[in-house]
Amino acid sequence: MDKKQREARRHQEDVALTRALLWIAAAVVLEGLLVLVNRFYINYFVSEIELVVVLQGVLKFVRIAGLVVAAACLVWAFLKARTAQKKAILPLLIAVAGGALTICSHVVLKYKSTGMSMLFWLVVAWAVLAVIYYIYQKEFFLSAAATGMSVLALWFVRYASGVSYEVALILVGILLVLVVTLFLKKKDGVLPLKTPVQFLPAGCSYNVILASCLASIAVVVAALVAGATVAYYLIFVMLAWIFALFVYYTVKMM
Repeated sequence: MDKKQREARRHQEDVALTRALLWIAAAVVLEGLLVLVNRFYINYFVSEIELVVVLQGVLKFVRIAGLVVAAACLVWAFLKARTAQKKAILPLLIAVAGGALTICSHVVLKYKSTGMSMLFWLVVAWAVLAVIYYIYQKEFFLSAAATGMSVLALWFVRYASGVSYEVALILVGILLVLVVTLFLKKKDGVLPLKTPVQFLPAGCSYNVILASCLASIAVVVAALVAGATVAYYLIFVMLAWIFALFVYYTVKMM
């Protein structure tokens, strides 16, 4: 590797690190907002009941508005990717922000203090997933995304007492990761956009990603059949799977 190639690689690594740090900063801001919601909406004083009513109205509005914005921006990103040479980064970022606000507000409204405890960990998980996307292999990102969604689905099975539309939506998300993986395998890792993108390296192994997707679907279905207690223990099984993926892909980078 000559000097010019080393400089180019170092520049790419610096850009990736900067973007990962920006996602971490966004997660810190969201955690701060959750702390405020936890204090004034969950653990409020009787004298603050009027503020609670206002916050409840705000959360209901954010739950709907965030979903509408996320859907509109996904359509915008799709059209931009198909018709323009520029990357659809801005609409995707807005879609992610809208989706995150929708999920957080929905969980707070429906599950109260139990949901708030889960959200504190979920935001950390989002930040870790962003770090994986920018710093680790994209194969790890897809595997971690599917497995992470299974952990979230298992939490909903445990606290929503069985089948719920949250679990159904998460299963659709895992299936989407599976379909995208199979599509990338067929295209040798290339996303056929207006300007083709090599999302996964040519000739990479898809077995771990596919195994993660299938295992994620299997544990969620098993939890739906067996009940909340089994869902609780399966959460730790899938967390162990994520740790194993972390070790595997870390060793693979060396």
